Amino acid sequence: MVPPLTIPITVLCLLIAAAAARRAGLVDHPDERKQHKGQVPLCGGVAILASVAVFYSLGEIQPYTPNLLPLTAVVLSMGLIDDWRHIRPGWRLVLEYLFGIALVTYAGIAISNVGNLLGMGDIPLLIMTIPLTALSVAGLCNAYNMIDGIDGLAATTLMLPLAVLWWLSSQAGSAHADFTGSLVLMLAVFLCFNLGPDWKWWPRIFLGDAGSITIGFLVTASLVFYSQGENTVIAPVTALWLVTVPLMDMLATMLLRVRAGHSPMQADRRHLHHRLLDMGFSSRATLCLLVAYGVVCAAVGLLLEALPAYLSLLLYFVLFLAHCYWVTQPIRPQRSKPARHAIDSERR
Repeated sequence: MVPPLTIPITVLCLLIAAAAARRAGLVDHPDERKQHKGQVPLCGGVAILASVAVFYSLGEIQPYTPNLLPLTAVVLSMGLIDDWRHIRPGWRLVLEYLFGIALVTYAGIAISNVGNLLGMGDIPLLIMTIPLTALSVAGLCNAYNMIDGIDGLAATTLMLPLAVLWWLSSQAGSAHADFTGSLVLMLAVFLCFNLGPDWKWWPRIFLGDAGSITIGFLVTASLVFYSQGENTVIAPVTALWLVTVPLMDMLATMLLRVRAGHSPMQADRRHLHHRLLDMGFSSRATLCLLVAYGVVCAAVGLLLEALPAYLSLLLYFVLFLAHCYWVTQPIRPQRSKPARHAIDSERR
């Protein structure tokens, strides 16, 4: 079971991290693109990983492999540097790809089989295991980093696949289910701060690049771990359905940027949450819509496990085309002005 002290320990780590971040100047300042009030600590990822370290040291939870947490700490360090000094997007992608290589060679978690995607039996990756796993890590870390544009969106889209994997692994009696469940509960506690009232004793906190990239790394590791070998609780193609919102948003946004003659990593207002805000939805309504979209896609992906994997992949591709078509359509007149508290924390 998930350690019973997860909530109070996580709250304590968040409060300590927020105070330390303010003292160190690791805060997000409002500007012409970021419309939050005051200086908000960028310490959500640090606090969550600190909470994981506490329970690991107490023997309450065990990561998927012994080397996963040390590697995750290195990923967190890169994210903190990005929060502090802003790493160029291209270099950040290279580093994320290297972390993906380390996930295979150091942590021992790899995509070795992608399932029956062509209708001719399972497809082993063989020499493509390392590059495809590394690409998955870089892609999802970048996707979660890019979608961190309004309060709660990155955290909820991180929670969704973890919650599904926790439920399925618990049903299967996995020894690692407690680790996955702890991450879910820690993110839920973080959301209470991220979406909270911003009081002195209950401050507002952002994940920061360190948080979105690091937890994104753990989500990717979880998806790979639970879709391969003896730990399998989902088909490899189902992993795509569990991360539909961040993955499709990243791919569609990059395609739109390239089509407009811009760099795919250039920050702009082409994301799905920007489109909904420009249509007149508040940031909270936008969050609810995207969470609902993600939940429906996750449910569809799980239901499609009853069908051959290639049909699930085909339907996913059709959904992606529909997604791209919708985001390229002109926006109808606004029903109301975009919410002033909507936050665009992108630096990509």
